[in-house]
Amino acid sequence: MSGIFYQIDLLSSAVNASEKTHRVVSQNIANVNTPGYQTKRLDFQKMLELSQGDSSSETSSNSTELPIEMPEGLEERLDGNNVNLEQEVAELKKNALAFQSFNQLLASRVATMRRAISG
Repeated sequence: MSGIFYQIDLLSSAVNASEKTHRVVSQNIANVNTPGYQTKRLDFQKMLELSQGDSSSETSSNSTELPIEMPEGLEERLDGNNVNLEQEVAELKKNALAFQSFNQLLASRVATMRRAISG
């Protein structure tokens, strides 16, 4: 696939996946003091593929199940929690930059399409 419609669809899926990533990282931060809580990560690539699949099938499936991973090798505290607040804040900022970039690219593609339509 190629063309502006494919690009707009792909960028829309990337914005959606970034929004879901933000939710997962925010959940990690919210549970920084919850005993036994384990850090979660959203598999961005799988989320992108899921979003693409949903849009191509044009069904309104309730894809509430997110591709969540449990990262290994994180240092666990005595209470069983392995959330590192500084690392999560860095992940949140990184994701915010990605979200902003995807939105700007999407706006650019939509503007290109508007110019083509209006002549």
